[in-house]
Order: sequence, then C-alpha cells, then structure tokens
Amino acid sequence: MKRSPILTHACSQQTGRMLLVLLASSAGLMAGCSDPPPSGPDATASAETTQPVPVHVATAQRVTLRPTLDLVGQMVAIPERTAVVSPQVGGWVQKLAVVEGQQVAEDDVLVELDPRSAQTAVHRAQAVVAEKKAALELLKKGYLPEEIAAARKAAEQAAATVDGLRGELTALKGLLDRQEFSPVLYQTKAKTLQAAEAALASAQERVKLLEAGTRPERVDQARSLLDAAQADLEQARLALEWCTISSPIDGMVVQLLARQGQYFDRAIPLATIIDLTELFVKLRVPRSGFGKVQPGTRVEVRLDSLPGKTFAGSVARLGGQADLATGNMIVYARIKNPAQILRPGFSCKIRLWLPEIAAALAIPIAAVADRSGTPVVTVIQDHQAKEVEVQVGAQTRAQVEILRGLSAGTLVATSGGYGLPPGCPVRILGSDSPEKPASQAFP
Repeated sequence: MKRSPILTHACSQQTGRMLLVLLASSAGLMAGCSDPPPSGPDATASAETTQPVPVHVATAQRVTLRPTLDLVGQMVAIPERTAVVSPQVGGWVQKLAVVEGQQVAEDDVLVELDPRSAQTAVHRAQAVVAEKKAALELLKKGYLPEEIAAARKAAEQAAATVDGLRGELTALKGLLDRQEFSPVLYQTKAKTLQAAEAALASAQERVKLLEAGTRPERVDQARSLLDAAQADLEQARLALEWCTISSPIDGMVVQLLARQGQYFDRAIPLATIIDLTELFVKLRVPRSGFGKVQPGTRVEVRLDSLPGKTFAGSVARLGGQADLATGNMIVYARIKNPAQILRPGFSCKIRLWLPEIAAALAIPIAAVADRSGTPVVTVIQDHQAKEVEVQVGAQTRAQVEILRGLSAGTLVATSGGYGLPPGCPVRILGSDSPEKPASQAFP
C-alpha cells in the first residue's frame, strides 16, 4: 500500500516516523495479525492469544481548516515600477552622473549628451522667429505716409505723361490725314501712349492699395509664418533639453550601458531604473488549486539566504493562459521590500493561504494512506482495526479534509495501523493533538 500522491509533500517531514510505524506494524503482524482472525467457535480463543498492535490515534473532528499551497517562485520587477531610459535625440555622451547600484530620485540627471549642435539649432530658430515677427508687425501697422505720398506723386506724373502724349498724338493726327507725317511714326506714338496709360492705371491702383492699408490675408499669412517659426524654436529647445537625460522614477540604477564619449542613437536603451520598494513574485499554481487563488489572496515569502525572515504580500495578478505542458497557471504576488534587500531574480519559497473552510471534518494527514490509487484510513473501533475508503478534500501541512467515509468522533490510526488486516486487535498508545493553524511552520 502506497501513500497518496496528494499527501506526499506534507508527509516528507514524517519519513523517519513512518519507518518506525512500519516496523511497529510489522512487529504487530508477526505477533498475531499476520492472518485474519478466525470466525466461529474458536474466535474467542484466538483473540486471547493474539497480541494487540500498538497504535497512535486521532479523532476526526470539525475544525476551521486553513489550507495552504507551498510553492517555489522567482522575484521579478513590477513593470509599472521599471523604467528603461533611452535618448530621444542622438548624441555623444559628455558626462555620466550616476553609477550602477546608485539610488536616484525622479528628475535626477543620469547622462548628459554633447549639447552644442542643439544650441546652434536654437539660435538659428530664434533668429527666424525674430524675422517673422518683424514682418508681421510691419504689415499690422500698414504703410507709412511717405510711401503713400510717393505713390500719389508717381500717379500724378504718369497722368501728366498720358496727357502730353494724347495732345501730341492729336496734333499728329492732322498731319497724318494730310499725309505730311509718316504712318509708322504715328503708330509708334500711339503705342507709347498705350504704355503710358497702363503705367498710369498701375500707379493709381497702388495709391488705392496703400490708402486702403494692408490686406487681412497678408497679415494672416505673416502670422502663420511666425507660428511655424515659433514651433521650430520650441522643437529646437526641446532637443536641447533632451540632451540632459533624467530618471523618470524613483529607484535604483540596475543597469548602465552608457560610457563616456560613446555615441548613442535615439531609442537605444542606456540605463534601467527599478523601484525596489515593491516586487512581484512569479509563481506557477497547479490547476487543481488555481480556482481558489484570487487577487488579494494572502502570501508569505521566504528565502533560504535569509533564515527566519518572512515577507508578507498578496496576489496581485492572475495569468491569462495555462502552461500547455503542465496546466499550471502563472500568478504574480506583490510583496513589500522597504529595506530593499530583495532583488529581481532571487528564487524563493511561497506559501499561499487559501480560503478558510469552516466546520470541515478533518484528521491528521498521517492517517491517510493509498490503496491502488484510493485514499484509505484505518479506523479503530472496539480496539480493532478496520480499513475504510475516504474522499479527501483540502489539506494543510498537518490535516486533511474528509469529504466522505468518516464521521465526527471516529478514531483513526495515525501510526502503527498501516496495513493491518480487518479485525486486528490494537492497543492505543496515545492520541495526537489537533492542529493549531498558527503553528504551521514555513517549509
């Protein structure tokens, strides 16, 4: 008969005790329980000659069961508390302000890039803004009185030129009619008059334009050009600001890839900052217990390198997909790390406290054995042993819930009753105490 696989992890500490139990059971069997007790007239005489097997017992009773899962896991950084810092502009590393392992606060300078190229771009953008601003101011003020007076004078001169050419052309018309003037010269004079009239019309339009002031469309256009120049200036200033690379969070510099004089292109990671005041513990929960684990489930974490020290926390996130090979689910528990003695990558042991089960019928886990895959318990009644099949439920490191097969008050063998035939007489050596939930030692 083999121990149940579901109880193996809880019985690892009782290996020595079970060896003694097996020896005691074997001794008892050789003493008088190697064969089933006879029936009929000789039963009484046979019972008198059979030596009782010494056993320890416990009573099945209703208790508040506090089941746990003991697992192993690994500490990882919380994504929201991790910053991978990259430059937003390419440049040469001019100064390193931190070293790996250094604590930094938000906005502390990590790396400074050579700013000279960015400073030149800022100066150029400032000059363009000044130019566009001056042009807009001129348009908004309109034309100067001197410009309007000059335009009027030019229009008057053009009108005088037109009047003179018209009079001259009228006089030449009479000569042309009497064939005393060349027709070719007359046509030349006529075209000169047409050009003078066009110049007069242009001068008059300019006077009207200057007297009306600047058109709104031109002012809007100049204002748009100024806005574009100011945007370019802001971009240049931002690029200059990006030459100083600061930490976006409080935390520790766990990785620094930048070196003095090294060129970094934009978006290439140069430092990693992690806030270590809290960490995740990544663990794999068997599918049989996953349904009992919810966000907020209490956990305790321990490291072999820190004996006697326990870190409390709770489940923060549940994985969305099971492992295809094992069916296990990824669970992330959040633990406090105020002294920052824990680090991502540490292996650890985790205990998950599953929901309490009130009024659970429980017996010591040592009382349950396995018979060809079926959990069985040795019941002690009238100082005789009897094997009973049971259905087990939740368990702690010391107790297991019995769903079917026993009733409250039933005596069960916890040691010495392993493999006893039905009806074998037993002698009770003592009774095991019920489990105290608070005494569950961390593995």
